[in-house]
Amino acid sequence: MIIIKTDENNFITSDEFEKLQNQYKCKVEYNNGEIILHSDTSLTHNSIVSGIQSELRVFFRGSKCKSYTEQIEVIFKNSTEEYKFKPDIFIMCEDSKTKGESFISSPKIIFEVVSKNYAQVDYITKLQVYQKFGVLEYNIVEQNGHIVQYALEDGAYGIKNTFHLGDIYTSTIFSDLKIDLSYIYE
Repeated sequence: MIIIKTDENNFITSDEFEKLQNQYKCKVEYNNGEIILHSDTSLTHNSIVSGIQSELRVFFRGSKCKSYTEQIEVIFKNSTEEYKFKPDIFIMCEDSKTKGESFISSPKIIFEVVSKNYAQVDYITKLQVYQKFGVLEYNIVEQNGHIVQYALEDGAYGIKNTFHLGDIYTSTIFSDLKIDLSYIYE
């Protein structure tokens, strides 16, 4: 991971970010004036994302919600801040708003699969942004078989549950959404 930090005189605007993003063949995210360049994911990371996505696609089939993966951008923006993240997996429902090929409303649920070099971004930066912009459930998925589930209550995240290999993940938003962790850590 490379974070391109700027000082007050060299703030990277959202438009400049769009131009840079088109030049790279890797995952690029915008963190309110900083650019985060991600390297390619590992086989394990990709397998976990695929496993979660498979379970979510089956669960949401025929509903008013859909799951998306990291190729789709979610823009979190208010009058003073702007973030353009590509969550590993996220759930959007019929009330979601888009701008072009990006979502401009907050997902209901996000899963971020942690890679060793990006743990700080997932555990601190994204957690704070997702909390501020009203993501109802945020799941940090460790590659060793653990999931830490945060739920938004009264505008703040609290750890709602921790799941371990052999457990059944249960969503705080969709009570019928259950995933056997052995299916995603094959």
